[in-house]
Amino acid sequence: MEIRLCTENDLKACSDTYAKVFNEAPWNEAWTAESAFSYLIDFYQTPGFTGIVAVENEEVIGFLFGVKRKWWSGDEFFINEMCVRADQQNKGIGKTLMEYLIETTDADMISLLTDRGLPAENFYKRNGFKEIERIMFMSRDV
Repeated sequence: MEIRLCTENDLKACSDTYAKVFNEAPWNEAWTAESAFSYLIDFYQTPGFTGIVAVENEEVIGFLFGVKRKWWSGDEFFINEMCVRADQQNKGIGKTLMEYLIETTDADMISLLTDRGLPAENFYKRNGFKEIERIMFMSRDV
């Protein structure tokens, strides 16, 4: 397995992986490869973007996308999206992506949002992340 920085040429494969992962349980969303591509290219084009891909046999099997941004207490790397193909999960790929980020970022902290009660929550906690109880995520329809 190769871990490396994402290039624009990887975006289609990342989009396919994203749609496959998030269309399955526990998320059961309704992504197409095209809608996932539109979603992910926005991150790719954001100043401060870093994408990390896990590649095996020339196929993207997982990735981590995020952006470095300024914060009052130092630079923050915010993870926008991270996923590993279902057939490749529980093999240490997510941990390896995270370790690559930790070793290569010059940010002072790494932050993210994730759903409570899903396997991702425990993954992040096992990898040193802590819940910030005072934070509340809010949304509304328009």
